[in-house]
Amino acid sequence: MKGSSSIPGLFELLAELDEDLMEAYINGETLPADQLDEAFCKKVHQGEVFPICYGASGKGIGITELLDAIIEFLPAPAQPQEPSVSGVVFKIERDKTMGRTAYVRMYGGSVYNRDTIYNSTRGLEEKVTQIRRMDGRKWADTGAVHAGQIATLYGLSETHVGDIIGSPEGVPPVPQLAVPLLTVQVHGKDTARYPDLVAALQELTDEDPLLDLQWLPEERELHLKVMGTIQLEILSSLLMSRFGLDVVFDPPSVIYKETPRSSGEGFIAYTMPKPCWAILRFSIEPLPRGSGLIYSSTVRTDHLLLRYQNEVERRIPEALSQGLLGWEVTDLRITLIEGEHHVWHTHPLDFVVATPMGIMDGLASIGTTLLEPILNFRLTVPEEYGGKALSDLVHMRATFEAPIIGGGRCIVEGRMPLASSMDYPVKLRSETSGRGVLTTSFAGYQDCPSDQTHTRKRRGVNPLDQSKYILSVRNAITS
Repeated sequence: MKGSSSIPGLFELLAELDEDLMEAYINGETLPADQLDEAFCKKVHQGEVFPICYGASGKGIGITELLDAIIEFLPAPAQPQEPSVSGVVFKIERDKTMGRTAYVRMYGGSVYNRDTIYNSTRGLEEKVTQIRRMDGRKWADTGAVHAGQIATLYGLSETHVGDIIGSPEGVPPVPQLAVPLLTVQVHGKDTARYPDLVAALQELTDEDPLLDLQWLPEERELHLKVMGTIQLEILSSLLMSRFGLDVVFDPPSVIYKETPRSSGEGFIAYTMPKPCWAILRFSIEPLPRGSGLIYSSTVRTDHLLLRYQNEVERRIPEALSQGLLGWEVTDLRITLIEGEHHVWHTHPLDFVVATPMGIMDGLASIGTTLLEPILNFRLTVPEEYGGKALSDLVHMRATFEAPIIGGGRCIVEGRMPLASSMDYPVKLRSETSGRGVLTTSFAGYQDCPSDQTHTRKRRGVNPLDQSKYILSVRNAITS
């Protein structure tokens, strides 16, 4: 196996990712092969460069080269110097015989049967009832899994994909997964099997949390988050082959978000009907795009006990799941600046009720801005179709650099809204007789044009209707 320095164009590739190498490249320097090899392996370990090996396993072509590349370029499977338990759950399955199965990649330490392991992602402990590893084509009960190994653990009913067991310090950064930008409603063709469909989708969401099943029992509605139409075809096939369920999907719609329009405060004094007492005041500030949610509290614990403050913090994401337009609210800082409890009348559940009302009071007073998902794109078409492609991009509200024309091709790079470009891949194939290529990646959210409004039907009672909301949460009425 030749070193990575023999890869054509490697110096240019690495120079784009490393300032020191870029300087050397611009100055026309020639770097030794071992330095390029070292830089290449470092970028591979950091998940910035991904080697690709070609072959055909059925014909035995490229197998040796693939194994050599794994040894040469990829990091060692174990870190023996790390004695503490450290691993990540990368897959969840449900075996008909064994039940819920968690696939774990161990980076440090060892786990044995009957061990109680700590899930640092969720802050809980669970007991391992059985450990199995693949031996050839068969599963074998090993009773233990050690650093550098992959095994299936049983008994972890509350653990999900991506959770870290043990110490997170030994687990390398997880690559950013694709973000679902579409939502779709699922319908079963056989209405009598509705409970089976609910259970099947819950099981699939357990295995792939990005599906984020939204089940609305009162409306008998089932909503999933997906990445595209191909995924819908896969889900449809999976539901039929695995669960015997025939389903149809509504046309996918874009997932929008909201963000505060300005800074302000939200206040709630939940003191009626007694017994209850929860007084909260929040400061709400907008943040730059991509900031997510930042929460903190400046309230003294003698004014509001720590356990009550913790309850408020737990309820903040839920309170932000539906804004004024029905979408998740993001890119904001929320600070609890005032809080009060009553020695006799306060119950922890009072803050479950009060927190959404206080947050929505603040959002209603300052307003929200609608955000839409944006894609980075690279469009390549034959040169004769360049003018039509540029016209299409303008109509889709895309922003892009000057096109690069050469070798009979026109290449354009830029950003465009998902909402206006969902059907463009099909249109592009038709316009260019299949010779146009569009590649996209998620770039983030940005403000929607002011002339566009997209609302989503609210689930449950709006906390702004405080009287009705209180009765709903206290199960005095149905939502």
